[in-house]
Amino acid sequence: MYPPKTVIEIARKAAGLSQAQLAMKAGTQQSSISEYESRRKSPTLEVVERLLEAADAELAIKPIIDFDVRQDTEIGRYVVPEKLWSVPMPDCFSKIQVLGYLAKSRRPLVWDLSNEAERIDYYEWVIGLGAIDLMLDSVDGILLMQVWERLNLPNVIRAAWQPVIDAATAPQDMQPRDPAGFSAWLAGEIGVEWRPVRRRKPRQ
Repeated sequence: MYPPKTVIEIARKAAGLSQAQLAMKAGTQQSSISEYESRRKSPTLEVVERLLEAADAELAIKPIIDFDVRQDTEIGRYVVPEKLWSVPMPDCFSKIQVLGYLAKSRRPLVWDLSNEAERIDYYEWVIGLGAIDLMLDSVDGILLMQVWERLNLPNVIRAAWQPVIDAATAPQDMQPRDPAGFSAWLAGEIGVEWRPVRRRKPRQ
């Protein structure tokens, strides 16, 4: 398995910076960034945060998605995620390409995910292929739900994924969130008491 890119490399390329440019913005050496990205040297968390800030990025908590690998007598191997995930913009709408060998083609396969028809075609292909890394990097959960009923998938895959789709759209029996803690902060600023609404019992 090829080594995954480091968060430093991902942030640097997303910002359109060379290693030398990132080094200049962060006040460090280009050779150090090269060592971090090639995993020859491990930076401290403080250094990672400083480099990401220089690339206009920040560390974020991202849930790990587990996949169940299954076998079917007709279609062979396929995979089913435990839950859906999100792909940030602009990646979820980007143009992507994969090795043509995966579809017995001499030329690379290219899709424009900003085009809904091509996005549907790609989602059908990659879910049918069961390529986990490709899916995690290019299939957005919300966009998938929007076109789910129009995807032409083998019945066994559709049936296996359907509970995951249903779970993503089901009402959540949780306490209402205070996005970014804004209401709690504002209440403190203006001197009023913040009383969050408790989780309501579902109506009978």
